[in-house]
Amino acid sequence: MRLLLWLVIFITSVGNATMVETKLSNGVKILVKETQGRGIVSGVLFFKGGKHGELKRGETHLLFTLLLKGSKTYPTSYHISLPFEELGGFIYSSSGDDFSEIGFSTKQEGIRSALEVIGDILTSPLFKEEDIEREKNNTVMAIRSKRERGMEFAMEHLRRLTFRGTPYETSPLGTEKDVMSLKREDIIRRFKEIVRSGNIVVSIVGDIKAEYLIPLLEETLGKIPEGELTLAEAENPVRESKVLRIKREGTQTTILCAFNAPPLKDRDYFTFKVLNSALGDGMTSKLFRELREKRGYAYAVYSFYPTRFTSPRMFAYVGTSPTKADGALEDLIALIREPQLSEEDINIAKKKIVGDFLLDHQTRLRQAWYLGFYEIMGFGWEMDLRYPDFISKVSLKEIERAIVKYLDKYHCVMVEPGGD
Repeated sequence: MRLLLWLVIFITSVGNATMVETKLSNGVKILVKETQGRGIVSGVLFFKGGKHGELKRGETHLLFTLLLKGSKTYPTSYHISLPFEELGGFIYSSSGDDFSEIGFSTKQEGIRSALEVIGDILTSPLFKEEDIEREKNNTVMAIRSKRERGMEFAMEHLRRLTFRGTPYETSPLGTEKDVMSLKREDIIRRFKEIVRSGNIVVSIVGDIKAEYLIPLLEETLGKIPEGELTLAEAENPVRESKVLRIKREGTQTTILCAFNAPPLKDRDYFTFKVLNSALGDGMTSKLFRELREKRGYAYAVYSFYPTRFTSPRMFAYVGTSPTKADGALEDLIALIREPQLSEEDINIAKKKIVGDFLLDHQTRLRQAWYLGFYEIMGFGWEMDLRYPDFISKVSLKEIERAIVKYLDKYHCVMVEPGGD
């Protein structure tokens, strides 16, 4: 109880669960959602930064891969995984554009061991030279493998075009040249930049009491040094429409376009989530019905609007035959700019978004992920409760206004058969 005397704790009822929000003594943000069930506990640790501030592209991805390869008390990936897997659970790490994460699931009786492992890898990682060289080679193979897939190949070139000069110019994997040049001192430097208390949000959902869990978190994560990575918010909008044509071996044509989109803290963020769903999410979407079903252009077509800290974009993809490529590109751009959506289109899109959102909350791990995601991206964890309501309030009139405001310019990449 001594620990709880100085901690500021906010407790909220969330349906049949209790939500607890607090900070550790070093400033690490803690979110705990208490549930009742079969003794499962899942959590995700979010680390602000992702590709922001990288000196060498791909260093953050390599760092988070290496964190699960060995620490002082748990010297190999086997020793790190064992406390989780012997109870039927798991631990993983990943790194994206704006944040990185370490996630886990275990049984209630394994939570102490789980947090002891995570605490050790975040305070005493080994970064063994043999692990670094092996994972560098694995990353390069993953970069090359992505290029074999048409959409990934197109996205690699579109990133360079539409995100030039921003952290998003390459994928989180980085470039072959940068990855192969990485040294142990680069990983240690990036570790010291990212693993700081002000960068971290810990979100845990499970059948466990916060009054037991918070002191355990203080014990295992309270030694993480204080500090915070500053993220630049410079915008890089599409100012001039461009189409980049690229030749490569193959029989199909891949078209991928990027359009300006609202920033994440703008009211139109939700408007665009609905617009994106109406345009290119599933067989009821406008692009699918028009470009595939009616006009026979595409064997695959969809759109997506990822949540990003800066330089937001909505993307649209079409896979088609070379003989239909020019028509498909022209009609794709025309449909994005003037989709002529109906009230029914918007209602279907809103129901689909909310339905998918609720279905994706079925596991404790995904519940923990959403809470932490909204917190690390600056919305606040409460957005997890409010998101369906924001979506349901979007109107056709708002969408029509947003289309005019944002979708006038584009960057497109067309990958066509040909070349050497």
